[in-house]
Amino acid sequence: MEPGGGASGGPAAGPGGGSGAPGGASASLDLLDDAGDCAGLVPDRVPPPVLIRRSVPAGSACIGGTSDGTGAIAIGARDAAGATSWQAYAADGSARGLFAADAPLLPEPSGWQAIVASGPQGAEAPEVQVAAFAPDGAVARRETVSPDPARSVYVRWSLARDPSGGSLVALRSSALAGNHWSSVEAQRLDASGAPAWPGGADVRTVDSASEPLFLAGGVSVRGEALVLSQHSASLDVSWLDPRTGAPIPGSSAERAEPFSGVTGDGIAPAVELHPLLDGSIAVRSDGTFRRSYARLATLSSPLPAWLAERARFTFRFTRGGAGYAALPPAGEASADCAQRIELVSPSGRLCGRVVLREGGGACTTGTVDQGWDGTVVQQSGRNSCHYRWWPRLLAKE
Repeated sequence: MEPGGGASGGPAAGPGGGSGAPGGASASLDLLDDAGDCAGLVPDRVPPPVLIRRSVPAGSACIGGTSDGTGAIAIGARDAAGATSWQAYAADGSARGLFAADAPLLPEPSGWQAIVASGPQGAEAPEVQVAAFAPDGAVARRETVSPDPARSVYVRWSLARDPSGGSLVALRSSALAGNHWSSVEAQRLDASGAPAWPGGADVRTVDSASEPLFLAGGVSVRGEALVLSQHSASLDVSWLDPRTGAPIPGSSAERAEPFSGVTGDGIAPAVELHPLLDGSIAVRSDGTFRRSYARLATLSSPLPAWLAERARFTFRFTRGGAGYAALPPAGEASADCAQRIELVSPSGRLCGRVVLREGGGACTTGTVDQGWDGTVVQQSGRNSCHYRWWPRLLAKE
């Protein structure tokens, strides 16, 4: 470690990753607290970064990237029609396969999972699949999760990561028969992409042909799944058994509270549920964390203070679940073209920072993420299709 608590790695070109990636990429460590539950959360060295440039067709925009548990990297791009593709790379930067899947792309111990849909949210009869992709970008498995279009139509969905590996998809659809009431269903998939709940889980029925207008699912570190769905001006809340998917008695409520206090006033916000290390689940709506649910609670609670102070950040469990890596949002003006990942203990103490810098003065920052294996992937603030990553920088010791 350098004097003053910093450590840095110089740029290293990735074989096969393309030329022209900007130089001057560096990372340094600031250790602020190593006592108590901060112990071991800040790493003591920084590996050299791998630099690549992704080539995309005219009219496409590069987006974020992340790593799986094997060290493979996937870098995303979105075309003018809104379709998303992902270029897979080996840890050393050599290019592998190209694959198409909707965002978000969920890191797994080996490869990634994502939604592949034949139409947009709310279309009459899209086929919705959860696809598992191998580290080289090849399709390892596809599982159809949408209902039979002869039974139900107008599907909306939400995909979330399972912190133990795998994913949870929550869906709503309107029945063609009877009163055209809507169903809320869920399916959990393991790390290989295989269904953990054969046949899925029936969460609830809503006496409306159009609602819920939005829904979201998440999985706690204890294993239970949580599904939130809009119901008139309120939220339905259902905690599901980790083994069967059945609603847990006493932990489900219809119209539990007004949704405006949990997800905001928007009629169809983009809602995400993110697990916290204590078993609770935080609610993110339109890019901002707003509330949380204690384990098996049907009413929301205030966010923990450390997350409320960083409500526009994202976060990942880091250093093998020893704490959180709080990741700053993209699109911020930075006088020194730096982004600071804050390492926070389970109790909310700020233990240290990873400071990522790009030479050349001021810039508008790109995305930054930590993948399954602790690799940190950063998008350049100067050229959105240039990236660098620090292999296993925040891995478990």
